[in-house]
Amino acid sequence: MRSPTSRRTRRRPDDLRQQILDAAGELFLRDGYAKTSLDAVIERVGGSKRAIYSHFGGKEDLLAAMLTDISEQVLQALPEAADTTGADVRDSLIHFASAVMRALMDPRTVALYRLVIAEGVRRPELAEVFLRSGPRRAVTGLAQLLSRHAKAGSLVVADPTATAEHFIGMLRDDTYLEVLLGVRPPLSERAWKPRVARAVDIFLQGTAPPRAR
Repeated sequence: MRSPTSRRTRRRPDDLRQQILDAAGELFLRDGYAKTSLDAVIERVGGSKRAIYSHFGGKEDLLAAMLTDISEQVLQALPEAADTTGADVRDSLIHFASAVMRALMDPRTVALYRLVIAEGVRRPELAEVFLRSGPRRAVTGLAQLLSRHAKAGSLVVADPTATAEHFIGMLRDDTYLEVLLGVRPPLSERAWKPRVARAVDIFLQGTAPPRAR
């Protein structure tokens, strides 16, 4: 029977990279940046710290890669603008907003926000990585959707990006702040679904073409 060490040496580089990211994500989100060591990460996946330096660089580079990796996992369910534009505008927005809300209430997203808030003041480049790989991707996707509906005559939107930011801000409200602060747990889908519908209806009151109001 082969030893665990011999099996580890046969791992493909991509597999090892993802295993390091998964272990780093679990430890960073649970224990924070300062209390997570590269030795602890390697203890989870096997091998040596040289693998981390080879794939990522140092500890901060690993943290940045982990932020991007988890953000991509959480946001992969966001619909493409072209896939929803043909639907009724309200249904289209509810579909997109539901994907955003599902991502916001994902425990990994909540933990990421907390980690970035804790580390972002000292390491603003990490906050920028998080914004670029997470919140800004959602805004960009929604802005594209709004632009398509505006061109189809279903909405009146002068600045799609700013309007997308305002709309997502309706979803990321004081209740979400309470979730981030640990005052309440993330909302269940059953709890946030009517909130999404209300946000969409309020949004449409201000962006619907005059003839539709």
